[in-house]
Amino acid sequence: MKKLNGFSLFLAAILVSGCSSVQLSGQQKVAAETAPAPAEKTPEEPVASFEPDTLYDLLVAELGGQRKRYDLALGNYLKQAHKTQDKGIAQRAYQISQLIGARQASLDAAVLWAKLDDENAAALQASAIELVRAGQLDRAVEQMRKVLELEGEANFDFLAASAAELPESERVQLLSTFDNILKDYPDHRSLKLGKAILLLQSNQLNEAVKLCDQLLAKDSGYVKAIILKGRILNKMGKGDEAEKMLAEAVRKHPEIPRLRLIYARVLVHLDKLGEARGQFQELLKQSPHDVEIILSLALIALENDMTEESEKYFKQLLALGQRKSTANYYLGRIAERKNQFSQARKYFLNVMPGKEFMMSRVALIQMLLKQGKVAEARAQLDEDRNRFPVHAVQLYLLETEILVNAGELDDALKQFSDAILRYPDSVNLLYGRAMVYEKMGRIKDLETDLRAIIKAQPENAAALNALGYTLADRTDRFEEARELIEKAYELDNEDPAIMDSMGWIQYRLGNYQAALEYLQSAYEKYPDHEVAAHLGEVLWALGRKDDARALWDDALEKNPDSVVLRETRERLEKQPENPESKVSVVK
Repeated sequence: MKKLNGFSLFLAAILVSGCSSVQLSGQQKVAAETAPAPAEKTPEEPVASFEPDTLYDLLVAELGGQRKRYDLALGNYLKQAHKTQDKGIAQRAYQISQLIGARQASLDAAVLWAKLDDENAAALQASAIELVRAGQLDRAVEQMRKVLELEGEANFDFLAASAAELPESERVQLLSTFDNILKDYPDHRSLKLGKAILLLQSNQLNEAVKLCDQLLAKDSGYVKAIILKGRILNKMGKGDEAEKMLAEAVRKHPEIPRLRLIYARVLVHLDKLGEARGQFQELLKQSPHDVEIILSLALIALENDMTEESEKYFKQLLALGQRKSTANYYLGRIAERKNQFSQARKYFLNVMPGKEFMMSRVALIQMLLKQGKVAEARAQLDEDRNRFPVHAVQLYLLETEILVNAGELDDALKQFSDAILRYPDSVNLLYGRAMVYEKMGRIKDLETDLRAIIKAQPENAAALNALGYTLADRTDRFEEARELIEKAYELDNEDPAIMDSMGWIQYRLGNYQAALEYLQSAYEKYPDHEVAAHLGEVLWALGRKDDARALWDDALEKNPDSVVLRETRERLEKQPENPESKVSVVK
């Protein structure tokens, strides 16, 4: 937040005189008129008389802003906006709420500002945007109509962009409203562009492109339409066409960063990383401290194995104090690649909770395990659980995975049980312990944990499938297993693991042809060695032994250490020939 010009002096004068006027204008500037207007003249702005407690609240708010106590500043401004009904204070409250991303306060302040200053296009547009975000579409459009009537700059494109996170039904409603307004204002280009944005959000790409073409037919230099068309073409898979159009636009308008940025992103999408890098470097010349551009350059350099250049950009982010966790994570990976393990560890440990946190911990633990430092890895995970309890469950899961992979099932079970005592509502921990029970052959305990999950989450397809598959594979409770697996399949019929279970229960029930269809679908989606073992067994049961052997040979070539493949093949090869099996072969 910028310091307000003359605000402290203004408040000091007010506190002495007891009353005056406040006018807020510009982005973050307060302009005050302390001298009374001449009696014979009408003041240009309404004059408001403020009580001392109002002036005190405003002074506290500004001091709070200077000390980065934006919550205090916003609270005071919002309170006094409602109390005084002063449009300038309402505008200031809106600006602060935008600065700190306080959604409800933004709506409250914007609506109040528009009410108090209903001939101000900026106020009306701000309220419209906040009303869209709140899902109050009718009120939002009413405000934008007023902007049009005032002949103000109605940015319908910005309004449409604000609808990106709305439910589809509400976007459809907003699209219909745009169509109605277009009947009265058919040539309003921001309105047309806004409609194109809504069409893009609804994946109606052909219609969106047509609107962009209409806009560009009238003004080939309409940059917003060029940028939007580039995005749409890229989403349609027409990256080459987008590249050609945007390259020409950048040549004509080299000074417009947003245009060059979308061009660079299209080049990345087309895997033309060298050319994209050149565009990002040009952007960096225009905006040398733009964090997103620096990050893009760092990632492109890393993708192109330009390690030194990538490292330079990530360190630049650290120097700017921006995207620190992202920079530390990638610097850790770079240091690990250089075998600078101590430095890599420092970088990984500087990644704070957020998107890269777990990735950094996984990378750190894997690095320690490769060095044989198992105890050190577990100690680090324990330290992180105490330091970052929000990630404790994930860190427990990471540690138990280490133990399971090492065959330390008793230790893994103990760790899971300790974790569940601390986090009894964690479905992930219960599921993980159930899988350890399965490996230990403790089916009754597995069932207890999975049924606890299903009781809490009756539509948990993973738990339904895991229990159903285990009952089908390890018991003779086939009908019960079938019901569980079929329910999981109803919830998620695209998951290859559930398809595999459907195939396996059909096989166990003797429905070989149905089993074959499910397992073939599962293997096409996910050519896993366990699915290959099941599919081969069904082929074998159908008399298609050569097909089964060919499938297993291929799967073993890709997964030479697969125990399930070898055990399945050895078990079936040892079975005596059954002449009747050839009679029932379904080709």
